Amino acid sequence: MRFSQALALMASFTKVLLVSAQTNVCQPKDRTFSTEQTPAGSHQPYNIFQNPTSSLSSSKFYISIVNLTPHRIKLENTASYQMDTFEFGDIPQGRARQNRIKYRNGWATSDDAGEAYYRLDGTDKKFVLRIKGTGSRVDQRSVTLDLSGMNLGQRVYRFPGGETTVALVITGSNKYGFHASIKHDYGGWMRMIYNTIKDRPIRHLIMTGTHDAGMSKITDKINSIGNSFNTQNQGINIYDQARAGSRWFDLRIASIHSNNDASRNNGFWILHVNDENADLAIGNSGESLDEVISEINKFTRENPGEVIFFSIRYLVGRYEFPDRGPITWNLQIWNDFLSKLRAINNRCLNLDLSTGLQNRPASWFMERNENKGCVILLLDGQNLKGDVPKESFADGVYSTSRMQVRDHWSNMGNVDAMAPNQVQKWREVTRGGGSDFNQLYIAQWLVTPDALASTAFGLQAFAIQQTNPSLYWAGVSGMDPERYPNVLLVDYIGVQQKDQTGWDSLSAEMYWFAIGMNLYTASENCGVSSQKSPLLRRSEEAFKIEGRDDAWNGIIFANGTTFNNPPPTFHPGRIEVLRNGTVFANGTVLETSIPNPWW
Repeated sequence: MRFSQALALMASFTKVLLVSAQTNVCQPKDRTFSTEQTPAGSHQPYNIFQNPTSSLSSSKFYISIVNLTPHRIKLENTASYQMDTFEFGDIPQGRARQNRIKYRNGWATSDDAGEAYYRLDGTDKKFVLRIKGTGSRVDQRSVTLDLSGMNLGQRVYRFPGGETTVALVITGSNKYGFHASIKHDYGGWMRMIYNTIKDRPIRHLIMTGTHDAGMSKITDKINSIGNSFNTQNQGINIYDQARAGSRWFDLRIASIHSNNDASRNNGFWILHVNDENADLAIGNSGESLDEVISEINKFTRENPGEVIFFSIRYLVGRYEFPDRGPITWNLQIWNDFLSKLRAINNRCLNLDLSTGLQNRPASWFMERNENKGCVILLLDGQNLKGDVPKESFADGVYSTSRMQVRDHWSNMGNVDAMAPNQVQKWREVTRGGGSDFNQLYIAQWLVTPDALASTAFGLQAFAIQQTNPSLYWAGVSGMDPERYPNVLLVDYIGVQQKDQTGWDSLSAEMYWFAIGMNLYTASENCGVSSQKSPLLRRSEEAFKIEGRDDAWNGIIFANGTTFNNPPPTFHPGRIEVLRNGTVFANGTVLETSIPNPWW
């Protein structure tokens, strides 16, 4: 090859690289996030919630779809039989829609059924929602989320109560590949989208958090009146919470002391009490600190490269009968506590604190400990007195003040008040650009019922029937690429049906919501992401690395039973014959029965 030809070839190659680099730059003209508003949704009415008979026999239900893709999700048609209401519609990019269902006259029989047929605009991907009733009770009414047309499988859900919501979260793109909340994926979701988030400061990420994370059981280490109804906040332990997507753990730790001898420390336990400094502390204990450490070590061993935040409060002692006020920690108790924390693997030791930790990029944490990631211990030491330290840099223990945080707790007893309050507050801050919010924002998406209500109905019921379902329409409606919380603290992460806490029974909406918000919503903000959204530019090679496209077309049934290889024709709830009287989306009513054209 002549020298002149070599120069020409090199110039051509350089031009290709420059064009490629330019096309991968985030530009406002590429934005796909829709400004279109979907119809307002409905929270479960409190009178239905507090009346088990009314809830059990309710005839109204909702299915919320969250679209975290650059494709409009378009309704092609619906077909319903013996339904008073069957309202479904399009879901614009970045938006959510709560679709409405009401069984005729409040009753349901084996004939009552409906199907909603969707496709993702600009792709060949389709999915179907199938609603079925076999009787008049809530537990006899179900929905099948059939995403087999996207190679993402099927899932059958029962509604968690009367006038409640089942949610479906879809993220990805035709270039990147699609994912949905049918089931959980690999536990390490941050590593899975490393290329997307590695250069973003922590204050630009979106993470799931678990409120009172260690209260996944009641252990009665203090003799108080707290029970599983009014004091337990989670249904699964720390290990499973992390697998379900949580990266911010709200932990309240206390030492428990003998009634007769304050010097006898019976270990460190997670507590949830009304006031850790009150003369009489009302509440109970959950997991031991030893259990928490063992569980997070198991998770990080299986999922290297994640960033885990332990936000630790209380740090006082309480007597077994907690009626004599708190016991202030001395150096011996502090040293015993620090000795326990040293058993946590992959702590981040001696971090550079010249800037707030919220300003450090995700990769700064993920690549530490030989790419094993980071467990960051943040202590609220307001109860530590005298010469007791509040930090230990050599042990990876830092004051909460090292990360500038705004934590908003609504302190409201019902979701109707809490949801708009949370949305209003996080929309007051902006991400990216000259007015970028320079702190980490924590939204507490939970209600705070009084002692009577929490004891009568249970914190679990509030979470799975009211607050968590409302996130997927009310919360999403208040988020856009410039306005979103960094941490969404929730109760009972993953629990969709009361007391069904086995891993296979858990729902995966929070897991995929966190992934989708980082992949799609935040990536549409050029002040957050200098590169073009990965969902618009991802190459096939990069997709295999980051998206882990493991096609799965199995079925998960309402009781958690999983059928990994069903026959291709097996679709629970599918309507073979559309009966006389079937109503379509345009209002057409069948006058004679016909074979289902979508069969």
